[in-house]
Amino acid sequence: MLITFEGLPGAGKSTQSRMLARCLEANGHHVTVLPDLATLDTEPISATLVDLLRTGDDPFLRTGDAITDTMITAAIRADLVATVLDPALAENPAGVVIEDRGIHTMASYAIAALLRQHRAPAEIALDWLNALTALAGPRPTRALWLRIPPNVAARRADERGGDRRPASTDEQRAHLTWVDHAYALLAERDPQLTVLDVIDLDPVDTHLAVHAALRQISQTGDIDLSPCAGHHETAEPVSYAGPARPRPSVPSRNRESETMTTLASHRENTAPIDLLSALRTARAAGADALAATLDDHGLRALDGGRNNDVFVWTAAPTPICIKLYKKTDRQRVEREWHGLTHAAGLGSAPEPLWLDEDPEQPALGMTLLPGAPILDVLDPTTAIKSLATTTRALQSVPLKEPLASLERVDSIGHYIARLTDVWPGQLADAADDPQTPEMLALLHRWENSGDAELLAQPAARVYSRGDANLLNWLHDGESTYVADFEFSGFSDIAVDAADHIEHISARVVPDDVWASAEADLGVTPANRARFEAARRTIALRWLAVLWKQRTKRVEEFTALHDRVRALQG
Repeated sequence: MLITFEGLPGAGKSTQSRMLARCLEANGHHVTVLPDLATLDTEPISATLVDLLRTGDDPFLRTGDAITDTMITAAIRADLVATVLDPALAENPAGVVIEDRGIHTMASYAIAALLRQHRAPAEIALDWLNALTALAGPRPTRALWLRIPPNVAARRADERGGDRRPASTDEQRAHLTWVDHAYALLAERDPQLTVLDVIDLDPVDTHLAVHAALRQISQTGDIDLSPCAGHHETAEPVSYAGPARPRPSVPSRNRESETMTTLASHRENTAPIDLLSALRTARAAGADALAATLDDHGLRALDGGRNNDVFVWTAAPTPICIKLYKKTDRQRVEREWHGLTHAAGLGSAPEPLWLDEDPEQPALGMTLLPGAPILDVLDPTTAIKSLATTTRALQSVPLKEPLASLERVDSIGHYIARLTDVWPGQLADAADDPQTPEMLALLHRWENSGDAELLAQPAARVYSRGDANLLNWLHDGESTYVADFEFSGFSDIAVDAADHIEHISARVVPDDVWASAEADLGVTPANRARFEAARRTIALRWLAVLWKQRTKRVEEFTALHDRVRALQG
């Protein structure tokens, strides 16, 4: 098993490597720690290659050309794998190897230089590094990115360097910002790379966060992560790898499956396969069989999930949420996985744990969210302001593929199509209904308003969960959280602001509260016309939905009818 610690200088990688090693050794594991390459006694080939990068005073070992530096770094990595890493893994297959900086370090620094120096598109840089790193040694079982702000990393590096080297230049500080961005790009693509924001954590709290991140591995029984007594013993020595060993004449272990793994396609092998199989079988057999299976496996069904089933696995070492999907053309499991990955690190959404890509009934594991429905905890004004802040934080994270090319479910275009292609036929089928003429009048007024044409104009794309239902929002007294990402894709700020305000669940919040939150949701003078057009369109779409249930939901239908008339003016 290979665990790597990643991050900028001063993040605490070496300290956490030592602490985790002591913790695992206390639980009976054979542990080998590989120090950072910069402090490793390398054998002659690596030493010669490193000297090629030490031609100047640059602390990041840059010669000036990103591609040349990347190829030299890849060669150093390959030599390290052959002479140190592979032998350490082969010496004790049941043991644990902890690496202070691993394959993601090589990738992040290379991507940063490529993006900055060559202005290469991110996808091209990532694909090239993906191909290069596929041949640069085994993938880690889990990589832990200890994330700190780049300015903090630069300050800590300067403090650690003291008088031995000059303070970081503005260019070097800027380079750390690019490296941080590159790590974020890797984390979006690679579920192996777990993000731990540690800027506000001391070494002990960081170690506990590492524990929590590695518990999914411990569920497989491969390692024991029971509480240890060494949390405060950060400075005592551990079992480090010895000097580089002679280069083996043949590979010491078969890495075919690992080198064929790509950053884009890798999934952590921690899904509870037997449990998921039992769930799928019981789901097909009916309600009684499903209830018995839930009881046998320590599962509890949750409400919601639309056409999917959601469970809490209470018998897991740490209770988690399991979502079992039905495969549809809406790509819900793919949308939710990438949506949760997009939100990872913000602290407001479930953390994605594993993805089981069954062709008919895929499943996704994620952490549980704390809290209660947001309107049960906060007053409406505070609740909606917090919702808006969280929404804008999600939108501020740069869109990446596939979400950048995947429009959210129930997009504004979908709403328009339902109003122009579907509702007219439904009204024609109910020509004798006394309310049909009024519905047709509202529809024709909207058609003649120019709203559809305005909304068809392009707008800057941002991430969208695609689901404005207030029931998905939770609060625990301190923080706001949001669930359900299966409609994820791109939208724009004005449309999503309107969607929050005109969603049918939003009527429990007074209009003056929503009006006071418009700026917090991103509404500006520049996008207000689009925002108002989207409000009228979305409200009319909800009226069309309630039209089909007008005799059962009379009060809601009547209230929304009045609202649409008011919005149309």
